[in-house]
Amino acid sequence: MIKKIKNIYKNIDIIILLCIIILSIYSTLLIYSASQKNIYIIYKKIIHLFISIFLMFLISQSKKTFYINNANLFYILCNILLFLVYLKGHISKGAQRWINIGIIQFQPSEITKIAIPLIIAKYINNNYPIKIKNLFEVLIIIFIPSLLVYLQPDLGTSILIFLSGIVTLYLGGINKKNILILITLSIILIPILWKFFLHNYQKERIITLLTNSKSLKNGYQINQSKISIGSGGKYGKGIFYGTQSRLGFVPEEKTDFIFSLIAEEHGFLGICFLLITYNLLIIRSLYISINSNTFFEKLFSTSLVLMFFINTLINIGMVSGILPIVGIPLPLISYGGSSLITNISIFGIIMSIKNNKKWIK
Repeated sequence: MIKKIKNIYKNIDIIILLCIIILSIYSTLLIYSASQKNIYIIYKKIIHLFISIFLMFLISQSKKTFYINNANLFYILCNILLFLVYLKGHISKGAQRWINIGIIQFQPSEITKIAIPLIIAKYINNNYPIKIKNLFEVLIIIFIPSLLVYLQPDLGTSILIFLSGIVTLYLGGINKKNILILITLSIILIPILWKFFLHNYQKERIITLLTNSKSLKNGYQINQSKISIGSGGKYGKGIFYGTQSRLGFVPEEKTDFIFSLIAEEHGFLGICFLLITYNLLIIRSLYISINSNTFFEKLFSTSLVLMFFINTLINIGMVSGILPIVGIPLPLISYGGSSLITNISIFGIIMSIKNNKKWIK
């Protein structure tokens, strides 16, 4: 028993674990402030953390063949869960995105962010180099779960799922001809998506960004977020003293707009602390991914790390007024069990890949 515990400990990457612990403590503090010292929310947050870290330890012990052997099964399972959500999912705030499993309301679209890079990495590994026929097959694989998530409706997560597939495809080494095809398809699809798929409020958010609108109707959320970010200054107003967030001017201050709370209460220094910790986590994970054993492991793990980075970038860009509001949480910081479990599990995968390459220090 002691030997098994020692082996589990050896499989854990200390740098990644420390970054996750630091971000988890910081997140709990921020959520405690945003919820106005609501102990029940902190209690749920701690439960989510324990589940997430337990899964990370469990996943870190995975054998090198586990992912490639179970990629198809995981992809099929995710699509089944997404379809069940569409039929009988829990509805909250006008969206049907969750399955109630008792302890938490789980969001299957979150684990799809892992399933898509996994299945695409396996497909590319088995069909390299990618030809035109393979390209369209990959796009169909990506499109099915992206559509199911969009219908919930959850435009932000569906965009991330689609991007995760495209990023994996690009990292897999598609040729210039296939890249040109993807660009052409994108140009053709943009007006179709605008006309038939985007809701009016989604169009208004994009127009608000492009026109820099300050109207109370369309620009309220982003304007309040900018005020909150700017009011923090160098050192912030101090924890529990963020007026924009605590008085309800900033929407979703515990989830999508928690970065605004960081800037208001902790200022520029708080933002620097967050970004330095993120960078350390991402650079360490990329180092492990790039030095992994096989083409499949490199492709799968690097895609996961880059998507974590893109997710972070989109959220910060969204609340800062650089990108349109699409409703994406800030990884490892925003309140939400499904997002936390998925993101910490990603680093469990990175650790398991490190363990299959014993010389990585």
